[in-house]
Amino acid sequence: MGEEIAISLKNISKCYKRYARPVDRLKEILLPGKNRAQEFWALKDINLVISKGETLGIVGQNGSGKSTLLQIIAGTLTPTTGEVWVNGRVSALLELGSGFNPEFTGRQNVFFNGQILGLSRDEVEAKFDDIAAFAEIGDFIEHPVKTYSSGMVVRLAFAVIANTEPSILIVDEALAVGDAKFQARCMKRIRQLKEQGVTILFVSHDSGSVKMLCNSAVMMNYGRILEIGEPKEVVNHYIALLSSEQNESDIENRKLEKKKCIEEPDGLVINHQDNSLHRHGNKLAIIKDVKIYDLEENEITKVETGKPIQISILLEAQAELSDLIVGISIRNLMGLVIYGTNTQLLNIKLPKLDKFQQLKVCFQVICYMNKGIHTVTVGIHSEEGLSYDWIDELVVFEVNNSTVCDGFIDLRSTVKFSNNEFYSIASNLENA
Repeated sequence: MGEEIAISLKNISKCYKRYARPVDRLKEILLPGKNRAQEFWALKDINLVISKGETLGIVGQNGSGKSTLLQIIAGTLTPTTGEVWVNGRVSALLELGSGFNPEFTGRQNVFFNGQILGLSRDEVEAKFDDIAAFAEIGDFIEHPVKTYSSGMVVRLAFAVIANTEPSILIVDEALAVGDAKFQARCMKRIRQLKEQGVTILFVSHDSGSVKMLCNSAVMMNYGRILEIGEPKEVVNHYIALLSSEQNESDIENRKLEKKKCIEEPDGLVINHQDNSLHRHGNKLAIIKDVKIYDLEENEITKVETGKPIQISILLEAQAELSDLIVGISIRNLMGLVIYGTNTQLLNIKLPKLDKFQQLKVCFQVICYMNKGIHTVTVGIHSEEGLSYDWIDELVVFEVNNSTVCDGFIDLRSTVKFSNNEFYSIASNLENA
């Protein structure tokens, strides 16, 4: 198999046996020759080749075979027929808490899972602080996993797989359990791994994430691959499939799944020791604090589309400065800049600051973003472009939208029509 191939699947099928009664299983063992089970084929004749460095999105309804396929690639499930070839170390985040012993502490599970992934104890020890910092579960890391919430379990699980230098990363829908801040951090880490050339298999019901993150996409239905191609085309066909097959119970189930996406509300806490933050600059001026407020000066983590917000930045000069420019960048989870500006572009001249003098700069914007999780990047630089301090994706907030629309922003469209105008045009055509 070529070195440029990361994963190859040939004629993969997976069959499960269903028994009407438990005793039928025993009878089949004791009295061979008679099949007492109903066969259920979760996968049928799957053929797929994934190149190294590719990011593949997998979409499909619940029960389409996505998770079964990922488990076979990860090696936790054996196919009934077919051949699997995987080239490289695989790290997989599948169902919630898989691979964790609930009786062990978080620390013990980190070492246990790290060694399963092929790292030595010394290598896990060297990475432990980064894993703990990414998970952000505090003293709970010394407590048994059985005492964790579902959000804490997935935090620790992703922290382990994202910091063990995988060649192949497999992420199932488990990330939906995390809160907004954690989802933003995970997506940022996934983008970093993608840039490093890691092969990524990404399963999500978030069609926007699949379109933005993935190089290619696969649509599955009833255990078969229906389509392989460009993410935009595959996702559009998947949405069309959902529209043609959905019923009222499907709609209610999806509503319940969406409600679970934000399980543990998080405050906007800035930790300047957080190693996951991308920060640079000569520190002649430093960012001390960033918060989001409504117009009544209430700190918020959620905002409704169309409402105004204030992004408040507290900075401190570390020398006499007279050329300060402060800017913001609002991004979605894929890192796409939705809006960016700075005081220079807005023709605002900031005052001269003495050493250790502080200044609060507040940007007031109307939130026209569509529903989703967004981040705020903040930067301070000189008029000549010299970077004083810059922190990527520092603050996370969620946008809710009571209206329904597609895309990244809501332009609040209105519709006008006139029957009289229509008839007038039709009449002119008849006379032509």
